This record gives sequence, C-alpha cells and structure tokens, in this order.
Amino acid sequence: MTVHHSRPLLYMEVVEFIRSKIESGEWSYGEKLPSEDELSDLLGVSRATLREGVAYLVTRGILRRQRGVGTFVGKKEEISGGLETLISITHWIEKHGYQAGTSGTELLRRPLTSTEREIFHHWDLSTIGEIRRVRTANEKPVMYCVDMIPDKFMPNHVDDLGNSLFQYLEDKWGQVVTMARSTIEVTVATGEMAESLGVARSEPLLRLRQVHYNQNMEALLLSHDHFVPERFHFDIIRRRS
Repeated sequence: MTVHHSRPLLYMEVVEFIRSKIESGEWSYGEKLPSEDELSDLLGVSRATLREGVAYLVTRGILRRQRGVGTFVGKKEEISGGLETLISITHWIEKHGYQAGTSGTELLRRPLTSTEREIFHHWDLSTIGEIRRVRTANEKPVMYCVDMIPDKFMPNHVDDLGNSLFQYLEDKWGQVVTMARSTIEVTVATGEMAESLGVARSEPLLRLRQVHYNQNMEALLLSHDHFVPERFHFDIIRRRS
C-alpha cells in the first residue's frame, strides 16, 4: 500500500518510520529491509532522501549494510534522543521499547538560590521544591534527575508524582510544559550520583540543564538531568545556513 503525503518527508521522518518498524517488532534483528525502490515508493520520497535517513541509522548501528546484498536491521540501540522535540523522559525511554521506571525519589523544600529566584520570578516564591530521583530503563539506571519547581506545585507524597513529572504538572495543576531552553554540559558524578547510577565517583556525565516554560511562558521547571553517556546519547541535527 502506498502512503501519499502532501509534501516530501525529511530524512529524519524516514529515520522515525524505520525506527517505528523496528521498535514495534515488525522488522526484527537481522531482517533485510525492502529495496530502495520499494521504500521510496512506500514513503513517497526520493532515493536521495531515503539514503540520507538510512545512512543516519547505519552510523548508529541500528541498520547495517552488506555490500551487494542489501541493508539489514542491526543491533538494538541504546536510548537516544533528539533535542528538537520536547517530550518527557518517560516517553523518551518508552519510545525505545524499554519500561520506564523511577527509584530513590526524594522530595525536598528549601530557600531559593539567587539564580532560581530570577528564573521563577513570576511566582513570588519564598521556598522552592526540589525532586531528586533516578530514572531507569528496564530497571537499569540511566540518569540522575534533579528538578526544581515552585513549592505550590510540589506533591505531598512520592506516590502522587508517578513516573512523569510533565504529566503530573498537567493533570494535577493544569500546567502544560510547552517549550524549554536547554544547555548540554559535561560534569562528573558526585558520590550520591555514582552510587545511584552504578558508576565510579567522578566519572564523566552529560548534564542537560533546562528551563521549562508553561502555556503562559512562565518558567515552571528547572531540571538538571545527568546522563550516563554509554547508556544514553543525543542526536542533534545541524544544517548549514
């Protein structure tokens, strides 16, 4: 069956199509992909666009090429994510076929720092809520999260939070995260992080520092997410201007 589109797909949409086939189990490990002509016709894209998407997946080991034979599904990838789309960590993990989980959650309330006071100036706060937790994929720790939110939105109990902070804020308080300003940094694991993530103390981690905004463009959430590089990687699309 041919899928018709009102505009050509970009190569990253080709990537998402192929990933969806693999993650759903429709295309399994070691299986040969349809020919270029078949895929181009199915998606309504040029062969050049298709090749760009396939090449992207080959460089990440998701697909593998065998010269003169064809392209095959490679090994299951570690969790990856593009920074172009804002989704919750829970969704990020689940879209790769893993079960998202949380462990070691701590709920704290404390005075604001000067930086936090500036970020959350819309709320006129005297204290801020801090949530510390480890996010897991199939019970394996992949990141250590520290989230700061206005104290008025803090859950009273760990069980009230659930797995997704985005979903909790929307369902409980009607606060919808619509965009974020993000910075990627390199840091090292503290003693607490090392123990929680099962890595060595002072091991390098990737830190994604983000200020999330609600539907009224008010700062709602300041997050410091610490990723184990070998278990999580980011894909960033850069285009020549």
